[in-house]
Amino acid sequence: MSINLNQPKTLIFHPGIGKTATSAIQTIGLELPTNNSRQACFSPYGVYGGAHNHFASVHPGFSPAIFEKEWKELLKFALNRDASTIVSSEFLIRDNANHIGDMLESALKSGLQVKVLFAIRDYTDYLKSAYLQAVKVQWGLRQNEHVFDFCHRELGQIRLPEKLDTWARHIGDENIYVKEFTRESKDFVRSFFSDIEIALPDDISTNQKVNSSIPFEAAQTLRAFDRVCKDVEKRKELISFLSNIDYDGKHQQSVSNKIKKEITRNTYQHDCERLKARYQWIESK
Repeated sequence: MSINLNQPKTLIFHPGIGKTATSAIQTIGLELPTNNSRQACFSPYGVYGGAHNHFASVHPGFSPAIFEKEWKELLKFALNRDASTIVSSEFLIRDNANHIGDMLESALKSGLQVKVLFAIRDYTDYLKSAYLQAVKVQWGLRQNEHVFDFCHRELGQIRLPEKLDTWARHIGDENIYVKEFTRESKDFVRSFFSDIEIALPDDISTNQKVNSSIPFEAAQTLRAFDRVCKDVEKRKELISFLSNIDYDGKHQQSVSNKIKKEITRNTYQHDCERLKARYQWIESK
């Protein structure tokens, strides 16, 4: 389908669900120039921790005062541009409805167009990756919570129809765009930038690992370590060691099969049909 995401005085939110190349997109996007008002760019405002986390009220470092200051600067910046301005943060996918609504209504009231570009991924792959990331960074995982308990809980928090509706009710279904991340995606990052009319230079590597997960087989060992030791440097050494072991993959496949069979089932396919019937679906190039 033909899309037109890059437009004058337009704000594009990218509330990236985890493990859809979000960190790579943010790393590249935030290094691109912002001084050409006719070319889409990532907002120079609201940047915290490698993404636009100052705009996400659920981020651990959120400050209402900083948000207000950076938000006003962003609106002023975007209104003076003849191209789109992108705001990207994984925390936005989990933000509360009131905060999202306030931001969207504020942007619309200022005279901006607002669009949202969601990158999505099969729930089974996402849940497994989310669990590994939670173990790695020690955030989002309850004490002694088993991988399957985590997946049950997390699936209830990340169902896409509900997440997208939170944004659509303010800006309209026609301004919601969905792009699917699959293992077959040849170059998802470059395709993402193409959707907002940013042609990345050939010398920019889009396949480099950014914020990579630990191996699945390493998770239990790392969790056991965390229960008895708080030495940050030793933990880094352990992660490096565990990540360099050549695992046979049988345990990981067994867990994936159980997540698919007992937890996610056909939920993702069903939800995708609902999304396709309501929103703009972008095929990866």
